[in-house]
Amino acid sequence: MRKKSSLPARFSDAKSIPWERLVPKSVIPLERGSRAGVVVDRAGVPRVFVFDTAALLDVLSTIDERLVDRLSDEEYHAKSANPAGWLIDEIEATLPVSVTYVQSLKEAIAEARCKGWIPCEEVERALNLA
Repeated sequence: MRKKSSLPARFSDAKSIPWERLVPKSVIPLERGSRAGVVVDRAGVPRVFVFDTAALLDVLSTIDERLVDRLSDEEYHAKSANPAGWLIDEIEATLPVSVTYVQSLKEAIAEARCKGWIPCEEVERALNLA
C-alpha cells in the first residue's frame, strides 16, 4: 500500500496544464490532433504526464530519432539501449491498420502494375538469386 506522501500530487494541490506550455514545440513537437497534458503541483513541479496514443508516439518518436545517429545499429534495435524504439514497436503492433494506409498501398500496387514494374521476386528468380 502506498503512503500518502508518495502520491504524485494531491488533487486539491494539482492542476492540469497543456503539454505545449511546459515543453516548447521546438523541443518535442506534437502532431496536430495529438493531446497531452501535465499535472503540476502548487510549486509548478510536473507530477503526472497524460498522453493520448498519438501524442505518446510523437514523444517516443522524437526520442527514437535522436538515438539513430548516436547508437550502433545493434544497440539501436536493443530494448535496453533504445526503450523508446521498442515501445513504439509494441504500441504499433497492437494498433489497427489505417484504412487510408491500406487504400494507399492498393493504389501504389495498381500504379506499379499499370506502369509495368517488375516485382523484386521475379528479378531474383530471373537472375537465379532466389
